[in-house]
Amino acid sequence: MNLKKFYDYLAFGISVLFSPYITAAIFILVIIYRYATNLSEFLPWLGIAFFFGLIIPGGNVLWLLEKKVLNDIHLSNHKQRKIPFIVTGISATIGAIALSLVGAAKQVVVMGTVYAVNTVMVALLTLFWKVSVHTALLSAIVTVMTILFGIQYGWFYLLLIPLAWSRIYRHRHTLNQVVGGALIAFVLTALVFWLFDYL
Repeated sequence: MNLKKFYDYLAFGISVLFSPYITAAIFILVIIYRYATNLSEFLPWLGIAFFFGLIIPGGNVLWLLEKKVLNDIHLSNHKQRKIPFIVTGISATIGAIALSLVGAAKQVVVMGTVYAVNTVMVALLTLFWKVSVHTALLSAIVTVMTILFGIQYGWFYLLLIPLAWSRIYRHRHTLNQVVGGALIAFVLTALVFWLFDYL
């Protein structure tokens, strides 16, 4: 295997490993598992978060793929991102409200709010800029973990380096887009925590 092919496989593997669908699912599961005190809390909170945060957005993308509106599941074409991201933003917002209405733990509601605020901002930015969802989501997740679980989780920010490289190497984003996504998500996530009196 030549070096270029190795880099191709490596960049693809990193992109898949940190796919927003995968990282969001793990993130939701970890936060709800940590703060639900019993199964009667865990299951409905998880159901709401998965339904509004993953199933509706993912189902919409699959439907648009079936209708040939989208070229691929990762929405690499900037012009095709508008509808999926708007649907995701609206769905995530409804999910955050639903978590609050069912009395989910404060940390779970904050998680839902962080997810909603970031997806709405990405949807708005998509109208004129192809921000990196991969780096934005990872940045938001690490920020949540650092605030809730402790500063020792801050080293996970280093994972943004190989992730950013993979997105640039595969010509999915520019340096400005991957850095911009990470910084915007960091600021918005910190702002949500500040509004919830964590900072």
